[in-house]
Amino acid sequence: DMVSQLVGTASVRCNGSKLNMKASELGSPVEWHQDWAFYPHTNDDLLAVGVAIDDMTRENGCLMAIPGSHKGKIYDHHQDGRFVGAITEPDFDDTGAEPIEVKAGGISIHHVRTLHASMPNTSSDPRRLLLLMLCSGDSYSLTQTPGQQKEWDAWENTFVRGVPNRNIRVEACPVRLPLPGPLRPGSIFENQSSLKQSTLKTA
Repeated sequence: DMVSQLVGTASVRCNGSKLNMKASELGSPVEWHQDWAFYPHTNDDLLAVGVAIDDMTRENGCLMAIPGSHKGKIYDHHQDGRFVGAITEPDFDDTGAEPIEVKAGGISIHHVRTLHASMPNTSSDPRRLLLLMLCSGDSYSLTQTPGQQKEWDAWENTFVRGVPNRNIRVEACPVRLPLPGPLRPGSIFENQSSLKQSTLKTA
């Protein structure tokens, strides 16, 4: 119900999920980025719901976000012509970033264009976060190349609320395609750790 209100449609579908885990005293940081850079769609009524399995605190590497940034520009996430999954613009400024501290069992929600990152886990406690990427039922991915379109039954299976509809809503949203990708699969996060300039600061 909450997601439906936020994306503005009765139908809601799942665009993916993942378990983000930071082990105690060694969980690595995540550089500043926008989820929109990874999977632009025909409209930007997409968001991520984070379900906190552990308390999320500054000490164990909680999410950090810049309020209002979802209404701003789309930053470049490319380096040397390839998508690296983190902001690479040298003049990027994270002033105004705020920690998103959530108790275990609580949730956080951020828009797909929100600037966000997380610090390393320096505490003795783990930080596990289940992330559910949800979106309006009338949005469709722009990064599927010919031959990769979902079959209708697979498309139907992504819906968690409402009835699938073939009418896709297209809105004017700034898009920078995450192409070309890394030289080899799975190397995006390696590229993040070797960016020419670090954009993650301790605010």
